[in-house]
Amino acid sequence: MATATQKAVSAGGVLVGIATGIVTNLITDQWNWTLAAALTVLAAAGVWLALLTRTAPRRSRHRVRAARDGRIENSGAIGRDGSDITQTATHGGVINGSPVTARAADVEQETDQGGRIVDSPSDMQ
Repeated sequence: MATATQKAVSAGGVLVGIATGIVTNLITDQWNWTLAAALTVLAAAGVWLALLTRTAPRRSRHRVRAARDGRIENSGAIGRDGSDITQTATHGGVINGSPVTARAADVEQETDQGGRIVDSPSDMQ
């Protein structure tokens, strides 16, 4: 979901694009230095706003927790683009042979009280 700042930057980009089109139309009809300067400023503003809308990728996280006789075996995880992967086995629970591959997704595997997750790979895109 876009934040208010992201929405404002996007709206500003649209307005700068419209203004650039108008000034381009005027400058092709009647050349002058004032319009050329305005076009240069608008082009620079458009580039600046485009750079503001770029977002850095979130860091992916992988949390593994085995406690109170819980076991996690042969269940690696590969997370990309801000994935959040959690694997938890407690109270004799077992996760075995259940690797997780996630891209921009949240995945959770949890078992307890002797429960088992076996040979159940997850591939979330």
